[in-house]
Amino acid sequence: MQSTAGTRYVFRSLATLAPYRSLVLGAYVVVFLSNGVSILMPKVIQKIVDDGIRAGAVGVIINGAAALLGLALLRGLFTFLSGRWTETASQNVAFDLRNRFHEKLQALSFSFHDEAETGQLLARSVADVDRIRFLAGRAFLHLIQMGTLIVGIGAAMFVLNVSLALPTLVIIPFLAAGAFRFSAELRPISMEIRDREAHLTSVLEQNLRGARIVKAFGREAREIERFVAGNNRLLGSQLKGARLRAVYMPLMQLLASIGSLIVIVYGGALVIGGRLTLGELVAFSTYVTQLLVPVRRLGWVIGSIVQASASAQRIFEILDLDPEIKDAPDAVTLKQVRGDVGFDSVSFSYNGSNRILDGIDLDISAGER
Repeated sequence: MQSTAGTRYVFRSLATLAPYRSLVLGAYVVVFLSNGVSILMPKVIQKIVDDGIRAGAVGVIINGAAALLGLALLRGLFTFLSGRWTETASQNVAFDLRNRFHEKLQALSFSFHDEAETGQLLARSVADVDRIRFLAGRAFLHLIQMGTLIVGIGAAMFVLNVSLALPTLVIIPFLAAGAFRFSAELRPISMEIRDREAHLTSVLEQNLRGARIVKAFGREAREIERFVAGNNRLLGSQLKGARLRAVYMPLMQLLASIGSLIVIVYGGALVIGGRLTLGELVAFSTYVTQLLVPVRRLGWVIGSIVQASASAQRIFEILDLDPEIKDAPDAVTLKQVRGDVGFDSVSFSYNGSNRILDGIDLDISAGER
C-alpha cells in the first residue's frame, strides 16, 4: 500500500512539469543521444586496438583518437543541454508549487490554522518543495538515463559476444531486486524523518517567537529539554536510514564489481582461445565500466526519489484540503457596497464545542469604526 501511494505521488509530481513539456522533451532527447554516444565510444576503442595498435597502423590510431575526442565533446554538449533544460523546468515547478501552497494556506479556514504547526508548514513549503523540484528534475532524468544506458549497453554486449555477455549480465536482476527492496524499506523511514524534521522546526520556531515569554516564566530548561528530545528522535530516524544505506550500497557495489571479475577471467580465456579479439575484450571491459557507474548510482537515485515521494505526499496533503467554509452555490458576488453591518444573536464554535461567541448583538453604521 505504501509503495502504491508513493508511486501515485511520484506521478503527481511529474505532472507538474506539464507546462514546461518542451524543455523536458528536449532534455530527454539529448539524454538518449548522449547514451548513444556513450555506447558508440567502446566500438571506436575496439577499432583502435584491433586495426590500429595490433596492425601498427598509426593513421587508424590518430583517426580513432580524433573520433573519441569528438564524441567526448558531443557528449559533454548533450550533458550541458540536458542539465540546463531540466533545471530550468524543475525550478519553475518549485516556483509554481510555492505559489500554490501559499495560496492554499490563505484559502484554508481558521480551524486548520488553529491546529497546524507553523514549523510544519515552513518545512513543507521550503524543504519538501525543494525535494519535489529535484524529483521532477534531475532525479527522474537520471533514472531514465541510467535505465536506458543499462539496456543499451546490455544489447551492445550481446552483439559483441553472447557467451561473455550472458555471465556478465546475470548480476543485473539481483541488482534490480536489491534496488527495489532498498526503496521499499527506505520510504517509511523517509516519511518519519520528514515529519520529525518538521516537528523540530516547529519547536524551534515557537521558541524563537516566544523567547520573551519563555524567559519571563523561567522555562528555558524545559524548552531545551523539549528541543533535545525532538532532536534525539530525529537522530534516531536518520541513523535508521544511514544503517539501511550502509548495508545496501556496499552490497550493490559488490554485485556490480563481480561483472568486472567475470570479464577479466572469462574474457581473457576467450582471447587466449582465439574466440575473442583483444580489441573486443577492451571494448567489453569499457562497457562493463560504463555499466557499473549507473548501477552503483541506481540505489542512490531510487533513494532520492523515495525521499522526494514522501515530501510530495506532505505537500499534496495540504493542496488537496478543502476549506471548511465555502460559498453557497447561489452566492452573489458583491460589488462596491456601502451600508450598515449588523450581528443579531450571532454564536460561533469550533467543531460543535467550545463556543467562542454566544448571542452577540452588534450594529455598526456606515463609516463608523
